[in-house]
Amino acid sequence: MHEPVGPPPAPSPALEKVHSHIHAHFPEHLERCRAFLRQPSVSSTGQGITETAALVRGFIQGLGGEVQLRGAASHPIIHGRIDAGRPQTLIIYGMYDVQPVEEHKWSHPPFGAELWRHSRHGPCVVSRGAVNSKGALCGLFNALGSIIEADRLPLNLIFTIEGEEEIGSPNFEPFIRAHRHELQGVGVMDFDFSEDPKGDVALHLGLKGIVYLELKCRGGELGGPSESQHSSASAWISSPTWRLVHAMSTLVDRTEAITVHGLLDNVAPVSPLDRELLQRLVPVFNEKVFLREIKAPCFKHRFSGVELLEKGLFSPIINIDGVQAGYAGKGTKTVLPRVATAKLDVRFGPNMEPDEVIAKIQDHLQQGGFHDIEVTVRESYTWSKTSYDEALVQHLIRAYQQHGRTPEVWPMATWTAPYFVFSRILRLPVVAGGLGYGNRPHGPNEYMTVKGLHDFEQFVATFLYQVAGE
Repeated sequence: MHEPVGPPPAPSPALEKVHSHIHAHFPEHLERCRAFLRQPSVSSTGQGITETAALVRGFIQGLGGEVQLRGAASHPIIHGRIDAGRPQTLIIYGMYDVQPVEEHKWSHPPFGAELWRHSRHGPCVVSRGAVNSKGALCGLFNALGSIIEADRLPLNLIFTIEGEEEIGSPNFEPFIRAHRHELQGVGVMDFDFSEDPKGDVALHLGLKGIVYLELKCRGGELGGPSESQHSSASAWISSPTWRLVHAMSTLVDRTEAITVHGLLDNVAPVSPLDRELLQRLVPVFNEKVFLREIKAPCFKHRFSGVELLEKGLFSPIINIDGVQAGYAGKGTKTVLPRVATAKLDVRFGPNMEPDEVIAKIQDHLQQGGFHDIEVTVRESYTWSKTSYDEALVQHLIRAYQQHGRTPEVWPMATWTAPYFVFSRILRLPVVAGGLGYGNRPHGPNEYMTVKGLHDFEQFVATFLYQVAGE
């Protein structure tokens, strides 16, 4: 395993000048981010998407870059380039879309970008997209503006910024494949806030793939009513809801271990390098704190240490996201529903592919006599992996060290993003990270800290100069 040699170098005079510029102009940077957050950009409904795409396009053009809008006109992919006349080029991935809001659950206007003082973290900006991920996206452009004004860009930059990440990135892979000859560089960076509440940072080298399925059982030839009936009819008529429950119960056993025939055949063994990274994580992974943060009393496995980490990061899972059938309101209503629906997500790591997962689940249901269960694929993309020994990974570690942080290096993450288009189609290393803290992504009162935005912008500059060798 390659290790960075010696202490990180002191910032160059040029980088110090950029950091000073960011600090001096930060009040206006903060207001620019707040204005950007006030523009809604909800991909699932389309609210404000094209307006936000226009703002992102303007950010790049304001830095002297060229921009093309790709993908769907309703949800444009921002494909930009800034040619700084440098020998190296870095590709930057980002997203400008956000999740919907349930306004009644917010104590601040969801798109108001109001300032609020957190009892522990100080001044914060409360807004949908503050931490996931429009706050960081605007901070990136703030930092690039300071570099250009105080010095010059140390790298050529290519931007691939989408507005459909929250709905599964349906047009991103076709865009990457269509323009792969234009997407050449030393690697890909996804700048994002990566600090936890204590200020520690983590670096993830891989992401699981995901398949999101909808299973539906209707009344029909195999039984069940074609219209919902009084529940007393269940003495004679079979229930689509029970049939769906029985079908799902064959996917896992009582410990939630996967029982779908052949689904685990291609699970990749954990490499010696990844196992070493897991061993390094054991002393810093506080199991009690983790459980407390996710509000769970215990793990479902009796493992600890490396085994627990390996199970969580590398084992495939089948999760039930929701089940809907019949009456679920207040009081009572006796009913035999005519249809039952469940939403499931399957997450998996290296050597498995979405088509394989889908086919094996469909075959499993067919072989089990559940051929009447309708299976609809709502979302899918595959896994991504970058080696610890990649130069881009070492540059990211060095950038953190220059800011006094040593990142926890995780061989895989439990969340997903479309990084596979870079690591497996373009064959480029892809990393994500940055200083800065925020919380409540996808939830009410999402926020980012003001200090975190400031530190993030300085980190962006540090990383770019580190990659360029300056």
